[in-house]
Parts: sequence; C-alpha cells; structure tokens
Amino acid sequence: MFTYIEIIDKDAHNFMGYVDYKFKNNVISMTLVGGMRKLHRINIPLSDITDIVVEEFYGTSRISFIYNTQKYIFLNSGYGENEYLIKHLTKTIKA
Repeated sequence: MFTYIEIIDKDAHNFMGYVDYKFKNNVISMTLVGGMRKLHRINIPLSDITDIVVEEFYGTSRISFIYNTQKYIFLNSGYGENEYLIKHLTKTIKA
C-alpha cells in the first residue's frame, strides 16, 4: 500500500512524505519515499507498537501509533486502505 505519513520523534524532528508499506510475519515494513527515490526502510514488529489511535481528520481517517519513542501518523483517503491498515495494526492487540 502507498499513503502519506508523518513521523515525529521525541525531539520534535519531523518527516512528512509518502510511504510504501506492507505487512508480513507480524511486521510492518515501510519504505519512505521522496519523489522517485526510496529514502529509508523501517521494519517494526507489530507486538512493539503502542498507543494506536484511529480518528477523523478533515474528512479522512488518521491512524497513529508509537514505536521506539517515535509517533507514526498515517493519513489515508484511498478506498479500503483505512480498513486494511486498522485490521493489520490491531491484529496483535486482539491476540
């Protein structure tokens, strides 16, 4: 999947841009994208994610979580993408 993301660390340094992400073996693998270039890959075990929040933000869903003192915020507006992201992120909480 491909969506917009904002990452805020504990020192208030921000990354805002696009991310290509997928779920595999209870890990979310994200590739940060800047223009046509891949900038950085992040692999996060779902079991290490905390504070998942799903809320409305200017007519679209905003989904956020905390991992390793960083806040990851996904802004989704694509058809079915919100449900896909929520389903996979909350899978470990329900287990």
